[in-house]
Amino acid sequence: MNIFRALGRYLSQLGVAFVLLWMVMFIITFSDSVCSPIIPYIIREFLIDESAVVIMLGFLISTFNLVKTAANIPGALLGDRIDRSIIVLSSLALLPATFLLLMLAGNHLWILGFYILIGIFHGICMPSLNAMVAGLIPIEIRGTSFAIFNLSWIISGMAAPVVGGFLSERVSLRLPPTLSLILSLTILVFFIVFRRVLGISSSPNKPVEKREDAAKPFTRTLLFLCGMQFFSGLGNGILMPIITAFLMYIIGVSPAEMGLAFSLGWGIATALAQIPGGRLSDKFGFKPILISSTLAATPLLILLPFSRNLTQFILITAAACFIGNLSSPAFSAWIAKLMEKHDWSRGYGLTSASFSIGSIVGPILGSFAWDTFKPNCFPPFALSVLFMLLTLPFLFALGEGSK
Repeated sequence: MNIFRALGRYLSQLGVAFVLLWMVMFIITFSDSVCSPIIPYIIREFLIDESAVVIMLGFLISTFNLVKTAANIPGALLGDRIDRSIIVLSSLALLPATFLLLMLAGNHLWILGFYILIGIFHGICMPSLNAMVAGLIPIEIRGTSFAIFNLSWIISGMAAPVVGGFLSERVSLRLPPTLSLILSLTILVFFIVFRRVLGISSSPNKPVEKREDAAKPFTRTLLFLCGMQFFSGLGNGILMPIITAFLMYIIGVSPAEMGLAFSLGWGIATALAQIPGGRLSDKFGFKPILISSTLAATPLLILLPFSRNLTQFILITAAACFIGNLSSPAFSAWIAKLMEKHDWSRGYGLTSASFSIGSIVGPILGSFAWDTFKPNCFPPFALSVLFMLLTLPFLFALGEGSK
């Protein structure tokens, strides 16, 4: 009860607009994630061969990341020049067509179209949406506020695949995208109705004059943040294929156990880390939390290849994810502190693009490392840890921020 009282106290400080954006993010993530379990099975309707299905899945994920990364750049630049609520509204108008493609898919190219459109949506929308959230948050509780906001996509992302899997199994494979279509239309109308309330945080608030010498610290800060996120994406990207391969071929888990490992090891641990991470960053500063969580969590990944059963693997993963994700709200809040309001969209958009670039390259390196060193699975995990630790020089080079 004390937790709910504290949460209510924070929400009363943050206001109605923050709650509305929380709901927007929750529904966006739910609409997207409810379709994730059914996509491989829809592909299988068109591409019977198992290898073709697997190759197509990898191609679709790479396509999404490439499109999202490319769209992040105009999304970031536009968000610092025009009303951010217009950008979010325009992106939301694209969403129904995205799910319509999946619902009516007649061959695998329709699904490729879905991934392209959803990548454009995320790349254009998210920099402005995050900047709008930052504009609503009081400086003294930035970390905790971003932690509360992060729960919108974490909780939704955990629940939606379960709902999507249940609906597709009990009713039809095409029911989840139909539900997503309805939700996307609902959130579009919702945003139009409440846009005036959200408008208080949507202006980039550009200065009258921007001197050339003032741009230099911003450029340096942005480059360091992007460098940090690139290596973070690279390290996490390497983990994607090697964790799956380790669970399948070393521990020998079933598909259900695979889902359990990701749900407990990542989803729940990440959700539980948000509020403590936000409160710690508000108390001790964003930079110290980022450094300490990286130093404490990253070495735990070295222990993963020594797991002898699923329980050990889940416990180690959960510990690493909990400690590592204490820094998640701190990073979002730190961008808002390091940069002026009129630069926030670029801050969120270009750091996201940098992480995505690392996430594109990482799985290729991870797969190559696994194939090169098997049956010794320690080197691929060590390679991932090495790249994650390379975020630290960028962290140390950046100041705490003055605002």
